[in-house]
Amino acid sequence: MNKVTMNEIIEEVTEGIYKDYPVLLEKYGELGRQKCREDNEHHIKHLQTAVSMVDEKFFIDYAHWLNGILTSRGMKTEHLVDNFERLQVAFNKAETEENNKDYINILKNAIYSLKHKENHI
Repeated sequence: MNKVTMNEIIEEVTEGIYKDYPVLLEKYGELGRQKCREDNEHHIKHLQTAVSMVDEKFFIDYAHWLNGILTSRGMKTEHLVDNFERLQVAFNKAETEENNKDYINILKNAIYSLKHKENHI
């Protein structure tokens, strides 16, 4: 995935989150929005690694690890699931990327796993 496409996806997801949850901007400010962008870049890089390794468990393990950190800080699993669902939509719109179907499938399986608390360490 080229950097332009990655940045477009990150921006779409971040703006969608902050549009639907305006309290986040009030609570965390612009620094929180930047952190959200960075988090989504990490999500995408982990997806890319999972695809290159042909190992979706790599991403699912990352999702559970991250969820453990986030929930210990007061967030809910639903927040991460929402973020992953937004990534699925954004990847679906970016039709030109050859690995998008792989990313979408891995995200779908990670969401399922998070919702059912499966495959975590």
